[in-house]
Amino acid sequence: MKKIALDLDGVVFDTENLYRVFTEMYDVDHFHGDNVIDNTQRLFTHRYSWNENDFTSFYDNYSPYVLENGPVMTGCKGVLEKLIKYFEIVVITSRRDNELDYAKEFFQSLNINLDIYNNCLKIEKCLELGIDFIIDDDPITCLEASQNNIKALYFKNNASECLEENEYLKNVHNWGEIYKYFMLGGNYEN
Repeated sequence: MKKIALDLDGVVFDTENLYRVFTEMYDVDHFHGDNVIDNTQRLFTHRYSWNENDFTSFYDNYSPYVLENGPVMTGCKGVLEKLIKYFEIVVITSRRDNELDYAKEFFQSLNINLDIYNNCLKIEKCLELGIDFIIDDDPITCLEASQNNIKALYFKNNASECLEENEYLKNVHNWGEIYKYFMLGGNYEN
């Protein structure tokens, strides 16, 4: 059985869009202005001209709410329930250990038992586990995966640019495209 590694935020949970909303509110409420320096950046720490203390304060105050209330990405549940029949699926995320409970509860609610690895060195973990595919919203992770012969599906948000596709890298915009890629692309064994 081939193996798929999933990222959580921006792939399984729509937390990235929720963070965008709350960073905009924080910017207005705390700085009374518009401190966006590059709105195409995925990470809020790269979008604003705030200092390190501001980023830490924002994250400490808003991340519990975002992680607890971030909706599941549209279509994710239905597609995962089908893919789990044909693939071994694991989660590789860079969430803090105490932030993983929300994800564990979600997968338990689907009766899907997944191994969850909390590891910032995603590509090294993918290579260690023999991962065939990764689905991630980080362009750097996807590029590094493709350079290591791991097929990467770049789950891009609307603000970011598409990556140049090749046999190891594909841009996807929703879980329907992910399903189509796996089920029509000859990527699994019956």
